[in-house]
Order: sequence, then structure tokens, then C-alpha cells
Amino acid sequence: MNSNTLRIAILSISLLTVMAGAAISPALADIAKAFPDASETMIKLILTLPSVMIIPFTFISSYLCNKFTKKNLVLVGIIFYVIGGFCGGLVTSIETLLLFRAILGIGVGLLMPISTSIVADFYDGAMRTKVMGQVSAANNLGGIVLFISSGFLASISWRMSFSVYLVAIIVALLVFFFLPPTPKDEEASMMNKKSKLPVSVYGYGLAMFFLLLAFYSLPANIALYMQETGLGDSKFAGIVISIGTATGFFAGLLLSKLTYWLKGYFLVIQLLLMSIGFVIMGWSYHIIFLMLGIGIIGFGFGSLMPTVMDRVTKLVPRNKTVRAMAIVTSMLFLGQFLSPLVLDFIGWLVGNETIRFTYQFVGVSIFIMTLFTFCYVYKQKIKKKTLRAAS
Repeated sequence: MNSNTLRIAILSISLLTVMAGAAISPALADIAKAFPDASETMIKLILTLPSVMIIPFTFISSYLCNKFTKKNLVLVGIIFYVIGGFCGGLVTSIETLLLFRAILGIGVGLLMPISTSIVADFYDGAMRTKVMGQVSAANNLGGIVLFISSGFLASISWRMSFSVYLVAIIVALLVFFFLPPTPKDEEASMMNKKSKLPVSVYGYGLAMFFLLLAFYSLPANIALYMQETGLGDSKFAGIVISIGTATGFFAGLLLSKLTYWLKGYFLVIQLLLMSIGFVIMGWSYHIIFLMLGIGIIGFGFGSLMPTVMDRVTKLVPRNKTVRAMAIVTSMLFLGQFLSPLVLDFIGWLVGNETIRFTYQFVGVSIFIMTLFTFCYVYKQKIKKKTLRAAS
């Protein structure tokens, strides 16, 4: 099996995962007009409802990997993905649309833990970190293609924007022809039942929850925010969002170099970038600053997410990677789902329900988290220096 075609097959799966629910976000304002009786929170559920189904199906995917090959599960997941994604554009009611969004979530739930754990099946060490960064880059590349395409299609009709999910057919062909089947592992299944995952896996899952709770306020609100502030239409919203995915794409490609350059302060710097990006968005009144903020957020997020995934794969033996990824990705999508609900509730609680306030609140919250992270990293460095001096 050619190593390049194998990597292309692995990375193609990642095109479909993290941003799947947000792919039609440029059309959200137009969908809201098509269903005027639906509340704003219900409209946002179009983006976040897939996460409800993704969460249980990441664990189902983990279980099924012990019964079937990952290749076959990926192909089944793609079938659900295409049906749930494309058919959303054929509906006549908001309820039916939400039903198809749930089916899309089933497909992504089957794909997500496999898309990252499969890297550990074929790569080790520094190469694994590099490919994990490329997986993140592929996630963002998929976002660029989906967001821009969705935005232009939405300018024709909001229904057309759902056609972007047909890209999964190309991915299915790449997987079918170039991804070798990984064996189902009955023995590993028994070992998994007898042993527990490290506590740190759950810690990374919690970190991913809060990261996505904050980050997903961007795609869930940007089209409505641009309409609210008069900064652009649905087509332009797709271009603006793609700036964040583009910078995230480059961050993924540079991951191994960034971790080397920034050393122990890597997480601090990337969190700081995200906070700066949200602050710029929350206090800007010009499209240029809006685009700048989104670009900075995308770079920070595009570095943080693959770092968490890479560290989790190194915490557990290979036969537990799907299970560990199921924990982390379920928390990721729980953060996606709860993002508009939690942030809308906070806005209601303080008496400011504008999207501008949401971005301001998220920016300040991440900055506070950055300060705590810096203090922790600094104390760890002092502790290590003290131990070295004592020895």
C-alpha cells in the first residue's frame, strides 16, 4: 500500500468530521427567514443538534470497532452522513430538518473517533504528531471548502447549501480503494473491559468541552451577527468563516514546529490568541477587524485541538485509542451542542442577549483561563528547576 495514498485516505475522513454541523452556518440567516415561526435558539439547533447524536454514537463506534473493521464502519458512517446532510435541503418543516440533522450526527459519531484513532494504527512517535497535525489541517481544509461552497450556494437558495455534504461520496471512494482494513480485535476488547483509562484522558475531555463551548459560538452566530450588524450577507459570511478555517489549516501543518518553538508555553500562547481574537470580534465595528479576529481564533484553535488529540493517543496503548477518543470527542460535541444554550442563558442572565456581548464574554473568559494556565505552567517550571538543583 502506497504511503501517500494511505495518508490521503486517512486525511479525507477528517474532512467530514468536526465542522460537519457548522457547514451550513452561512445559510443560517436565510433558513431563519424560511421558517419565521422558529425561535432563534431553535434555528441554532440546526447546527448543534447533530452533536446530540454524535455523543452516544462515538461510544457505539468504539464498541463496533471490536466487531467490524474500521474501514467498513467508516463507509457505513458516510452513508448516514450523506443522507442526513443532503436531505436536509429537501424538507418542508423545521422538525423534519432537525430529524435529518440528527441522522447526520449518527454518521459523524461513527466517523469521529475512528478518524483520529486510525492515525495511531499506522504511525508512531514524531510521525504520529505530524500526521495528527495534518488531520487537523484536513479538518480545517474541509471547513474552508464547505463554508465557502455553502455560502455561495446559499446565495442561490438555502436548500442548495446542503449539497456540500455530497463531498462525502468522494471520500467514500478514497476510503474504499486506498484504506486497508484494520483487523477487529476481540482480545483488545476483553482487555478494555478489564482495565480503566487514565484519569488524564477525562481531564483532556473536560478541556475539550470548554474549548468547544467557547469556539462554537463563532460558527453558530456569525451569519446572524453579520446580518444583525449589517456587515454582510450569507455568501460573504461563508468567506469570512473560511478565514478562520484557513488559518487553522496552516496551524495544523505547523503543529510540530510550533510545539518545538513554544515549548511548555504552547498552550498558553494558543489560548491567548483565541482570547484576543474573540475580544477583537466583540469590540469591532468594521468587517476588516471581524476577519482579523476570526483568523486569530482559527489559528489558536487549529493548534490546540490536534495537540489534545495527539496527547490522548500517547496516554493509552493502541488497543484503547478508539475508546479514549470516544471520551474526548463526546465531550467535544457536548460542548458544541451546549454552546448556544449556555451562552444564550448567560446573556439572558445578565440582561444582554446580543451576539456582540457573547463574543466579548467568551474573549474575557478565555483570557482568564489563559492566566490560570500560565500560572500552572510557570509553577511547574519552577518546580522542575528546584528538583534539578536539589539533585
